[in-house]
Amino acid sequence: MSYMLAGLNDLYDAKKDLEELKQNSPDLAEQLIHVVSLTRQLQLKYGYMGSLLMDKDLPEYEPKFVRGSILHLYQKEVQKLKNNPEVNKLKEVMRKHQKITDSKLFLLTLGAKPELLQGSTIIK
Repeated sequence: MSYMLAGLNDLYDAKKDLEELKQNSPDLAEQLIHVVSLTRQLQLKYGYMGSLLMDKDLPEYEPKFVRGSILHLYQKEVQKLKNNPEVNKLKEVMRKHQKITDSKLFLLTLGAKPELLQGSTIIK
């Protein structure tokens, strides 16, 4: 999947929208942080999380070396997030900032500074 390069202003805008989401929907934000942290701990690609959230089939992000039971547990956690009544607010932020990769958007969720993410293309 190809993405247009996001500039520093795009990253700051996304961070601002994520902060607003945190203020206006604290339960949703807490669930999001939980799933993003779980994604990181399981060393799964953030693109996989994004594709699950947005109901997209993106085979390049499909985990290849993760035990089925672990993957099932992870998918259940993502489904809990998707079942949140306010999940459309998150999806709207993701759609609005689609030129920012899922990895950068979710790293912003964890508190990464936009300056450190600008131009970085290593993280998937």
